[in-house]
Amino acid sequence: MLLSYIAPLPLMMVGLHRGLVAALVAGLAAMAAVAGVAGELSSLPFAVSAVLPSLVVVRQALLCRSNSDGSVEWYPPGLVLGWLTGMGVALILIGVALVPDQPAGGEMGGIQAWVTDTVGRTMELLAPTLTVEQRRSALDWWVPYFPAMVAGSWLAMAIVNAVTAQGFLARLGRSQRPTPVYRKLELPVWLGVVLAVAWAVGAMAEGDLGYLARNVAAVTLIPFGLLGLAAMHGWAANRPNARMLLAVMYGVLFLASAWAFVPVAGLGLVRFLTRFRRSADGGDGKEK
Repeated sequence: MLLSYIAPLPLMMVGLHRGLVAALVAGLAAMAAVAGVAGELSSLPFAVSAVLPSLVVVRQALLCRSNSDGSVEWYPPGLVLGWLTGMGVALILIGVALVPDQPAGGEMGGIQAWVTDTVGRTMELLAPTLTVEQRRSALDWWVPYFPAMVAGSWLAMAIVNAVTAQGFLARLGRSQRPTPVYRKLELPVWLGVVLAVAWAVGAMAEGDLGYLARNVAAVTLIPFGLLGLAAMHGWAANRPNARMLLAVMYGVLFLASAWAFVPVAGLGLVRFLTRFRRSADGGDGKEK
């Protein structure tokens, strides 16, 4: 089960080393292997969770252009992150489109009612020993943002594997592009627009539209959390005890669990809106 989280890693390593065609061939071979071992239907979720993000990362990350002075400008990591986030949002929309027609379920609406029923049935199968109160408490926690949890997990897995693949290849001297300076991360403007619109609609609308908008906003907030981490790294970059500071900050974030994401994403939003930079963290997030 744990190995499934690093399934994109070898595909991304092949692609970032050999190119998009090699990644595609490796992905098709992996899908055939999965189909042979676990059945043909198993290759589809593997394609969505591992092959698709690998192809997107490889294609976009290896884009570059030559400048008049002979330097090479590589596709910024923030734009790669934008592509992955857009795909995460698209997965939510596709999933909603595949939900069978449901009668409006009171305040929750059809989609949320269907999610509640589906998650509840799954819990009955996987955790039959839970009491009614425990099951209800779990549903209250999971259901409101369940689509965002699924898409967010997909997005996080793609990001971690992409960064890890690039890091491994750089250490081995096999990477086609230089490793980005992640603390100089810049996000595309459209991510801020999508976040603002989704948040506004989610706050004002009810039923399916509000439920969908709130989940889209939650997924779109993830890049801003990474932008907040980039700001923290930029702040610590030129300090003599930078490693210790970062270790303490990540330790606090780990102990605070998911709630720590809120202030970090808030810092990312501040950085996005003001474009503030310390002199030691200047630049445009592009590698040349």
